[in-house]
Amino acid sequence: MKHTAIILGGGAGKRFKGEIPKQFLPLVERPMIVHTVEAFQSSPSIDAIIVAVPAGWEKRCANDLKPYDLTKVQGIITGGETRQLSCWQVLQYLKDDPPNICVIHDAARPLVSATMIETAVREGDEGMSFCLPAVETIVEWSDGEIVRVLPRDELCQVQTPQAFPFKILWDAHCRALEAGITDASDDAGIVFKAGNRVRVLEGDPRNIKITGPVDLKLAQYLLGDG
Repeated sequence: MKHTAIILGGGAGKRFKGEIPKQFLPLVERPMIVHTVEAFQSSPSIDAIIVAVPAGWEKRCANDLKPYDLTKVQGIITGGETRQLSCWQVLQYLKDDPPNICVIHDAARPLVSATMIETAVREGDEGMSFCLPAVETIVEWSDGEIVRVLPRDELCQVQTPQAFPFKILWDAHCRALEAGITDASDDAGIVFKAGNRVRVLEGDPRNIKITGPVDLKLAQYLLGDG
């Protein structure tokens, strides 16, 4: 069985308000994306890695990865305008020789653990996602006012990696596009809305998503360079 990691780094990282997409920013002497890809390179359960990056950054990504002997990287492709469309680009890239399991991960989560990757592959035969239980009160709001207080014990925050059989993921993406959906925030939601079961497993609070400068500082600390 072939297992392929899909690393989604197609976003521009606008919260950083810089010229460089966040996944290429330095993190403990290496570009952030190198840390992320290395985690999957080191996993014995991952056979191949495909990376999606913003248009015009393909060569930069290849140059950043080249010094680290990341032999499982089989493609660096142009992502789409949204996260969903970036994943769709990768699925089309893979369709002629599809893997059994796709393990999807955010390029901006460079602290993903080996245990999480192994678990994702093992549990991805039907569909899975990692989640963290909500620890703070979450409300629905509109125009600067609370509309509804949501039941915290029924809510969680989704993390990647997420894993699905290629066919289930492909069919779910096709359904989403046919319905005119192009900006879904994650693949678990796409697969669930297509009528499939998605198993939820507890994630890791260290597996942070870097969306702003504070997160970058935290990642440096967690990597031992604080």
